[in-house]
Amino acid sequence: MTQFAKPFSPLTPAEAIERYSHELTFADPSDGNRTVIRPALIGTLFFERGSQPDVRKGLLDCVDRFRAMFGARLEGGKNGETKYSRKTPKGIEAIRTAILQTGVNYQVHFALSDVTDIHTAPEYLMKAMTGQELLETRYGELSYLKFVLPWSMAKSQDGLAQYHDLMAYLCQALPVRGGYGGLSPVLPYDGDCYLPQEYQLAQRFAGLEADAWAFAESRQYERGFIKGVNWYTVLGDPLLAELGGESAVRTALARDDIEIERCRQCLLIRAGDSPLLGAPEEGRLEPYVSVNRVVRGLRNPHRKAMHTYMVGVERFGEEESRQWVARFDEPDEEMAPSLPPRQSGLSVLPFETCPRTGRWVANHLHNQIVHVNAGELMPGPQRSGAGNQVIWYLLEDREDSGSGVDLSLAAPIPATLTARSRAICPKSGRWQAQLPAGVPMDSVIWEMARPIQVSEGECMPVVGLVSPSQEATVVWVWIGE
Repeated sequence: MTQFAKPFSPLTPAEAIERYSHELTFADPSDGNRTVIRPALIGTLFFERGSQPDVRKGLLDCVDRFRAMFGARLEGGKNGETKYSRKTPKGIEAIRTAILQTGVNYQVHFALSDVTDIHTAPEYLMKAMTGQELLETRYGELSYLKFVLPWSMAKSQDGLAQYHDLMAYLCQALPVRGGYGGLSPVLPYDGDCYLPQEYQLAQRFAGLEADAWAFAESRQYERGFIKGVNWYTVLGDPLLAELGGESAVRTALARDDIEIERCRQCLLIRAGDSPLLGAPEEGRLEPYVSVNRVVRGLRNPHRKAMHTYMVGVERFGEEESRQWVARFDEPDEEMAPSLPPRQSGLSVLPFETCPRTGRWVANHLHNQIVHVNAGELMPGPQRSGAGNQVIWYLLEDREDSGSGVDLSLAAPIPATLTARSRAICPKSGRWQAQLPAGVPMDSVIWEMARPIQVSEGECMPVVGLVSPSQEATVVWVWIGE
């Protein structure tokens, strides 16, 4: 999807907001026109030893810093497996206490935001999920933290300074392995049904970070890879070593429009003074391309899908994900191995010519499905009753849909001894996770269900399913010494 036909002509944040904010904001007419996607500034960091008390203290410092900066906006949130709801001072204190007092083999999982439900896209958010000591020790599991701030902050120098100060503070407070920051379409806490819209927006605007499943990206950084490049690219010392060290990176990125700052055990690389949307008229995003030229070798050429399996809509499957993270590669650079050419014609706007005969679905027309022949005009309207841009997506068969893995089809393991996630292990040995029938999961989740060694008396790990209710149905089966 790399497009460099036009010279670099960046929009200022104010120009981008005025010109495109209506295309990047989605309201759900079936839910009182609730805002379910909004453009925002985000930062996502992956850090080490999230189970340990000293790092937990650093995490608490991050929460307190976020509250000191934006506390008047933070009305809702979630603590562990409790319900997402309005947070009183007592509820916020419960989150702070959980960060420090949760056991090392249990995850700390929280969210603080300006919304009080799981169905509305936030403008202010900090959320985190820590690793477990057992998985950190055996598999190098990383923790992650993500924050969200309004896009409008990018219009002023004060707003940009606030963003940078927060990012730098977090990187000083935590042992960061890597991360990224920039513009992104932000979905609700329970927003998986809007992943097709995230996909479509990320295809149109190259500067947007597709980050709805940020927690899953920790797998890349655990293996010594990065996700890709955006306004901010954060590289920990192990990643810098792969590039020849900090000095080599600074020399390679010696440009007036690139700023580099050392923060504890990582480098913050900022490509440009402000985040770029990557609208079609902006052309080649020069600062991003320059950073990508230096760090692209850290990407995983065989990375997994960024989205879970979804029936009948476009998404970031394996091929699409690999193409998208390579969007800043230059035309004369060799593409990653095993990367087939991107298919086109899988989505189209109303009144444009249909590129392929088949059934098409429009999410913003209450999932209306129509059959259109190639060469005919796609039906209207241009916008839904809520004002959202209508996009028609080609429905496709399950076997043609990419890399989704249905765990219900996995070969059964003879039951001998079982335990639930987070329960105390009853017997030392190798354990295999079994998921309930009818729960299709992306392959990145399947990797977490591989056989692992657990000792008697230790806490059984979690597979990492998005829903706590689904995680509660996971059964670990003892398969031998």
